[in-house]
Amino acid sequence: MVRTIRLDDPLWAAASRARRDDWRATIVDLLDDGGLGQTNHHELRVGLEGADVWLRLQGEGTTEALTIPSDALAGLIGEYLHVIQRMQDADVSESSSKMRALDMAKKVVHDSGARVIANAAPSVGTTHETYRRLFTLVLSVAVDVTALPSAGAHRRHVFSSVE
Repeated sequence: MVRTIRLDDPLWAAASRARRDDWRATIVDLLDDGGLGQTNHHELRVGLEGADVWLRLQGEGTTEALTIPSDALAGLIGEYLHVIQRMQDADVSESSSKMRALDMAKKVVHDSGARVIANAAPSVGTTHETYRRLFTLVLSVAVDVTALPSAGAHRRHVFSSVE
């Protein structure tokens, strides 16, 4: 299983402190999940080539290179950004039914993103939840969500008393 996740050096070097902190939080979530890679994989490298996100699973003497094409994620990324923008709107309170609906919409986008990544990179994860978390990382590599006016909604989760 993957024990280390590294972002491409030029990507990391060009990032703001806020973006690096966001990546760190996402990486911790992914590593805590424990569902990345197969038995022989120990490291995941992530970067950008043009607008495509690439993944490199590394193991003992092996490297598996995978690409998630930007066109496969473009619609989902646009939808996700639209949802978090609406979550940040001043007229939506944290406890409103509208906020809960927007949080659900964000979860639906994560589910769709997880399926797209699972199809593009089937050997990277072992569970749907792992792919959901990987979508968060892929999204934040593809788009600097910390630079958006709605950045606060990116990590916001609405919890209801009904599970």
